[in-house]
Amino acid sequence: MNTLEWLEYSAIGEIVRRVYPWIEVIHILGFSLLFGCVTVFDLRLLGYYRRLSIADAVRYLLGLAQISFLAVAISGFLLFAAQPTVLVTNVAFRFKLLLLAFALLNAVVFHSSFSPYFKRWRKTNRVNFFQAIAILSLLIWTGIMICGRLIAYV
Repeated sequence: MNTLEWLEYSAIGEIVRRVYPWIEVIHILGFSLLFGCVTVFDLRLLGYYRRLSIADAVRYLLGLAQISFLAVAISGFLLFAAQPTVLVTNVAFRFKLLLLAFALLNAVVFHSSFSPYFKRWRKTNRVNFFQAIAILSLLIWTGIMICGRLIAYV
């Protein structure tokens, strides 16, 4: 028995299959909240919501995004545990994981590059760079959402 089969037939896999719809609800609600935070922040970087400073956007949204990401990661692992042998061969699932890796890399690059500049946003010459990252972020997270929905159909 390999690791994926072990996980699928473990107590975790069995329990998750019994409450799968509820875990999926948590996953979808968590992702909705995460996508909302990402969207508002990225739109702010693109010039919308100008009354909200970049520093305030980070302060208001980052913690909420981190908590919702944690909920999505935990619920996503549990959903995976219910049928890992099926999901590991699913093209939409694999592409979703690839996009998720890109999204996390994008966030790390952004926050490591951005933190010295967010208090003086208007004075930085890196605005176009941050706007490109915001567009990329929106595209990646939209792709993650689409792939998540396609998992059941491919």
